[in-house]
Amino acid sequence: MSKIGIINCYNESKECTSFGCFKAFNERVAAFENYDKDSEIICFVHCNGCSQDSIDQVLDRANRMKTKGVNTIHLATCIKLKCSFYNQFIDSLDKEFNIIGYTHDI
Repeated sequence: MSKIGIINCYNESKECTSFGCFKAFNERVAAFENYDKDSEIICFVHCNGCSQDSIDQVLDRANRMKTKGVNTIHLATCIKLKCSFYNQFIDSLDKEFNIIGYTHDI
């Protein structure tokens, strides 16, 4: 069973309902197609927006998710599509977590 955390983009979260992320998980499609029925999303957070310390902020949130049992982190599709820190997030997070670089198809 996977315990999943999702990190989405703060700037996008002002407009986005996160419907696409949750729909993909609930239907087990796109980035969630290989999860069993016992897997669960237990944390959903966003970055603090584009800033010089974005990497540290995301690492801090990821470490807090780890204390709640998260073993897999999905970077939301909005981060994949719009964030200049996307590759750095993956490089920083994959030392401690199974990282999936998106959540749903567009």
